[in-house]
Amino acid sequence: MLAASVNILAAQQAAAPVSGSPAQEPAKVAGSPPVQKSSEPFSFPDFTAIQKIATRGGPGTLLMKVYFSGSTVRVDVSPKITDLFVTSAGKVYKIVTSPDKTSSCVVMKRDQHGFMTSPFEMLQGAKVERTPAGTDVVDGHKTKVEDVVVTRADGKVMKSKVWEADDFQGAPIKVVSEIDPPANVDSDAMPIKIAALYGDIKFEKVDPALLTPPDNCMPLEKTYEVIEQPK
Repeated sequence: MLAASVNILAAQQAAAPVSGSPAQEPAKVAGSPPVQKSSEPFSFPDFTAIQKIATRGGPGTLLMKVYFSGSTVRVDVSPKITDLFVTSAGKVYKIVTSPDKTSSCVVMKRDQHGFMTSPFEMLQGAKVERTPAGTDVVDGHKTKVEDVVVTRADGKVMKSKVWEADDFQGAPIKVVSEIDPPANVDSDAMPIKIAALYGDIKFEKVDPALLTPPDNCMPLEKTYEVIEQPK
């Protein structure tokens, strides 16, 4: 069962503790050796999970099915909308399925997708730096906590705090990430905080068809073009 609600904090709001989790920092292990940073990237077997996100002042809690395989993350935002993050290519595919079962697809660069994302996707990049940050208990699960800094191939830096469950092969069951506000927001705006909790984690092979973009994907730029009708 998933834990209590979490928050996506608006760009200019101060970060607040995630509801349902301890307000204090994760416990530090007494007498532990000096912190050792690691550049080892995250490596998990294929798994699926339910991602639970709530927006402050928004429509309420959002539940999304997440599929993770290699460095590719699929998020079923709703039964009709899917976001496919292909980190190796730096691309995001937004797939919309119509009532008649036909689908349309728009492909864009990661930065064109805005701040809505899956924190799992934000843990992937060209360079990963992981720093131990103690231990904690989330929803009854003992976790190892790490501060993670990811540098993408385009130079963009993303920061996260990750709670990795001992009894789920180290898979994250809670992630709090930080990203810069959109370019059109005031330069003094605070970074956007995205927090998510994960449950119903199942380690099972993800069908490659779920991770393969459709053939009819249109570049985002072309969707803005106005086609002049012949006179």
